[in-house]
Amino acid sequence: MDENYIYIPIRAIDRIPYKGDVFNLEIEDDNSYLAEFSAVHNCWTPWFSVFGSFSGFDSIEECFGKMADKIFAIETGLSSDPAMNWQVGDLDGRAILSFSDAHSLEKMGREATVFETGDISYQSIFDAVAMRGDAKVAFTIEFYPEEGKYHFTGHRDCNFSQSPGESLKNGDVCPVCKRQLTVGVMQRVEDLKTRNSKSEIRNKEGVGWVFEPGSNRPPYVSLVPLSEILSEVFGAGVGTKRVNDVYLTLVNALGSEFAVLLSADLEEIRKLVGDRTAEAIAKVRSRSIVVEPGYDGKFGVVKIWQESSDEAKEEGQAEAQLNLFA
Repeated sequence: MDENYIYIPIRAIDRIPYKGDVFNLEIEDDNSYLAEFSAVHNCWTPWFSVFGSFSGFDSIEECFGKMADKIFAIETGLSSDPAMNWQVGDLDGRAILSFSDAHSLEKMGREATVFETGDISYQSIFDAVAMRGDAKVAFTIEFYPEEGKYHFTGHRDCNFSQSPGESLKNGDVCPVCKRQLTVGVMQRVEDLKTRNSKSEIRNKEGVGWVFEPGSNRPPYVSLVPLSEILSEVFGAGVGTKRVNDVYLTLVNALGSEFAVLLSADLEEIRKLVGDRTAEAIAKVRSRSIVVEPGYDGKFGVVKIWQESSDEAKEEGQAEAQLNLFA
């Protein structure tokens, strides 16, 4: 590393027969995509992130060599959460962070890191990430990892996925097309974990916070984006006018999406938009939901209720109509 660049050796060059368009993603003036060492973003995502199945690396040291001690943190990505990362000994002594992609404004904040610092400055944030001094990471806000689009191993085109246990039994070849499956984050965690860390859910004012017992690592909370919750409540698409209208009613009245999901009084939510929405938010807060795991670029599916989608749609539509006259 010098004042301008970080140099990482090429491990191998392979040739693959291909005919078609080739695209290059660039940033203005300079094609270096790496920032000076602080965090590795989306460290588990297939194929070529630092812990991705084709990266060629199984540890931070393998990837960064003598600069490994300058890697102070990793970012979990959508398909893993801190509890999964707690099992990997290579990440001991490194902060676990969560951030949202910035390219879609409506998705800002679906994952976030909350810092506890004396002041808001570059130095205080650096100290929190590097776990130095009094500044610290207070907690992270997480996507349910099952909802992430690379949680399980599978093939989207073949409509096939499998858990790590099934991968251990069946291998990583797709039974439909006979090609290699896209190895999911859960499988990579299983491959690289050094222990079976336990997590503990502590209920605080109806919100299920996840802690690692006997550890000083920051806790985390898992949320479902509000528009997705409302989509299931009303049996309507995330981008529909009905969902957007109720979303704005809640956010404008209660301050922010985080306030609605984490701290707003459920009775106030009930008065604003009805019983079913308040119930849905309560279930998300208490982790009383089911998520069908995503795989190979396909997002997982959140199920807040177990009844049929038709029944949910009818109840949601009836509640929405009543709200028009409230």
